[in-house]
Amino acid sequence: MIYQYNISKPEAVTDETPILITLHGMGTDDHDLAGIVSESPAQFVQINIRGDLRFSSGYTYYLPDFSGQSEQEVITKVLRKIKDSLSDIYEKENLSAKQPVFFLGFSQGAILSLSYSLFYPDCVTGAVILSGRLPEFFKQSDGVRAGKTSFFVAHGQYDPLFSIKIARDTRRYLQQHACNTSYHEYPSAHGVIPQEVADIRTFLHRLNNRF
Repeated sequence: MIYQYNISKPEAVTDETPILITLHGMGTDDHDLAGIVSESPAQFVQINIRGDLRFSSGYTYYLPDFSGQSEQEVITKVLRKIKDSLSDIYEKENLSAKQPVFFLGFSQGAILSLSYSLFYPDCVTGAVILSGRLPEFFKQSDGVRAGKTSFFVAHGQYDPLFSIKIARDTRRYLQQHACNTSYHEYPSAHGVIPQEVADIRTFLHRLNNRF
């Protein structure tokens, strides 16, 4: 079974049309992040993927209980399912693997977007990581490479779930492994504020202009 999703497309789609994949946080759904780039001048195919587990009033991709399996085992299974789902979606929606791919994730979706970009660096052009964290198992691996992926990492200075120290550790790790990392802190908690949205759109538009 693949993940459920919703999709929006520009009128004309070519091999140069970028694909934006959004992954939401726990307790929300595939509509939660859909509006972040809706007013962007960049023309994306936007695929919003919904978690398959019910959680609170929405969904989640996994439950953060690692008593039976390690975090690495749990996250790796989800990443494989995302990859399989995307292959299925591309075929169904007549999309091409040649198109540049961007990920945008919030909280748990940010964890997965970051992890996917590190697991499959040749498949991701850019990733927007909002209020997330780097899983610990990456820090214990010497074989990780981010390839040519560009990262936009954003975090609230007063985030009660993932402290700003966690975000700065993520920045440090990415700067050691990634070609290009843009890091931003905002006077906010665990959420996305208007200035952040504007900065995200600028980042995506700048990368999109490369194609």
